[in-house]
Amino acid sequence: MNKRFFLTLLACAAALPAFAQMNCDRGYRLKDNPVKMVSKGGWMVGGTAGFTGSTSDNRQFLVVSGINGRLYDIDVSPRFCYMFADNMGVGGGFSYRRNFFNAASAGLSFDSLNINVRNYYLDNHSYLFSAFFRYYYPFGSGRFGAFADAELSLGGRQHRMMDNHSENEKGTYGVGFQGAVGAYAGILAFFTAHFAMDVRVGLLSLNYSSEKQIHNQVVQGSDRFASGHFMVDLLSLRFGLYYYL
Repeated sequence: MNKRFFLTLLACAAALPAFAQMNCDRGYRLKDNPVKMVSKGGWMVGGTAGFTGSTSDNRQFLVVSGINGRLYDIDVSPRFCYMFADNMGVGGGFSYRRNFFNAASAGLSFDSLNINVRNYYLDNHSYLFSAFFRYYYPFGSGRFGAFADAELSLGGRQHRMMDNHSENEKGTYGVGFQGAVGAYAGILAFFTAHFAMDVRVGLLSLNYSSEKQIHNQVVQGSDRFASGHFMVDLLSLRFGLYYYL
């Protein structure tokens, strides 16, 4: 069995030079595309933004009753790109996100278990600086097209978990670092000669984050997290509006 497997590998290796000399034409001419979706020397500015907010007044959900509180989420990501060649550009961006949750009161009742929460809030901040390379591939006249991004992001985050709105109250504080390398693909459409909307999704991502926290100004802790994937990440789906100068 081992001898047969070795002979098979040897035969494949001997055939590699013959395959390398074959002219494999699959019909793609990325560098020879005459249509200019974006021209050399131009700029792209724009970004994405989102807001979510809710308020609860004496609401009940399953075994949780008397819910009074508010929640909001803000996400802003401005971006810019300079076209150093036709259909190619380099750029950067900044992303800021804040999550705030305040539970003025809530009660959990399950059999003989009763838990009441009052004046509890969670406040999260995160920010990322990014640099990216983008390649455009126009369809037809160039009003519609596709693009691919290679991006590096570095930033940090902070969070607070408190039992009261007073800054002097005890709670848990955390400060962390986050970084990522990713590849994205998307499509875009021009509404006018300068305004366009695009949507992109993550395809490849390598992520790392670390955090140090202190509880009640006494107990200290830390954690580290790393992940990677090579698949379509629907959670990274983003719509953006951009202006091309």
